[in-house]
Parts: sequence; structure tokens; C-alpha cells
Amino acid sequence: MSFLDCSCISHAQVQPLDIEERYEDTSHQFLSCDGSEYTLQGPAGGDDITGLSPEPAHYQLLSELGRGFNNLSQVNMARHTPTGQLVAVKQTNLDECTEEELLQLMNEVLLSRLFRHSNLLTSRLVFSSCCQLWVLTPLMAYGSADTLLRTYFPDGMSESLIAYLLYGVLKALEYLHRMGYVHRGVKASHILLSGEGRVYLSGAPQCLQYDA
Repeated sequence: MSFLDCSCISHAQVQPLDIEERYEDTSHQFLSCDGSEYTLQGPAGGDDITGLSPEPAHYQLLSELGRGFNNLSQVNMARHTPTGQLVAVKQTNLDECTEEELLQLMNEVLLSRLFRHSNLLTSRLVFSSCCQLWVLTPLMAYGSADTLLRTYFPDGMSESLIAYLLYGVLKALEYLHRMGYVHRGVKASHILLSGEGRVYLSGAPQCLQYDA
């Protein structure tokens, strides 16, 4: 059971986008409900997509999740057909990008190769097909904190849920600061929650290196 379905967190039952399996793990035990421990994180491989193939034909694009990057990028939920694994795919039309936007995309790819942290969402697989740049990340089945607030918590989240989300965000920020970077874009829409209950901070392209 997800901690989002706990009655002490909310009376609303929060549904993931499309997750076929749930996992249990005892590595996160700091959030409890009525004396019961809630297992929030699945096995380490659950959000791992590094073994997937860089072949566009191997992905079945499903529902659109959103658009961004000056409306040049479209994000879809997709299924890797050889394995059935669900991922998020961001496609960007490179032919329509300005030189400055191409530099931003290159910076995003470079930072994704640099950053490795369990609470930081970065591009795990990047490849191009014709004029399209494909960027794959694990699927964030519960969406963003912004979506959760608007959809399930119109009167505000409980302190326990806020504390859990901030715990993951602060771990990601602490890692970035140790690496010599500041995020510059921490907001509810950049705080994401996977189907296994792991908190991720997105927005790596917002990061800026600073001199200590």
C-alpha cells in the first residue's frame, strides 16, 4: 500500500498514472501511520532504465504527460515493447531549436551524465532519431507535488506528507551543493513521486555551477 493512500495522510485515495506492480522494501521507515511502517521504495532496479535500448521502434508512445522547453518538447508515457517497462519519453524537435536552445539541451545531457543521486531525476538514456532528440527517464507515476496538491489535496497536505517530500528534496539539494551546483528552480512542479514512492527533484538544466 502506498503511503499516499493512508487515512492519516488524506481521505482521498491517490492513484498512479499506470503502474502494474507494487513493490515493498524496508529501507524507508521514517514515515509511519498508526504505528505501522509504510514501505515507500521498491527495489533499486525499479526505477532503473539504463538497460533499455536506444531504438525508437522499441517504444510505444502512450498518453501525453505534458509539454515544455518553449513548447518544443513533448513528454509521453511510453512502453518499452521488448520488456514491457513503462518510461517517460521527452521528444524535442532539434530543427526548430535556436542555437541557444541547442546549447541548453547539450547542457542538460552533460549534467545528466555528471549527476548521480537516488533523489535526483536526470536523463538516463539519450539518443537521436532524424531531427528528434529522445530523452528517457523513469516514469513518475504519481506526478508532481503540484499535481497532487491541485488534484488530491486542495486544502493542503499534511505535515507528515510535506516532511516526506522535503526529505527527498533536501537530500538531492545537499548532493548538488556538494558537487558545487545550485538548483535555481525548486518548485512544486519539479518535485516528483514515482510509483514506488521515491521522491525525485527534477529540473537539472536549472542548475548553475558556483565558485566556492
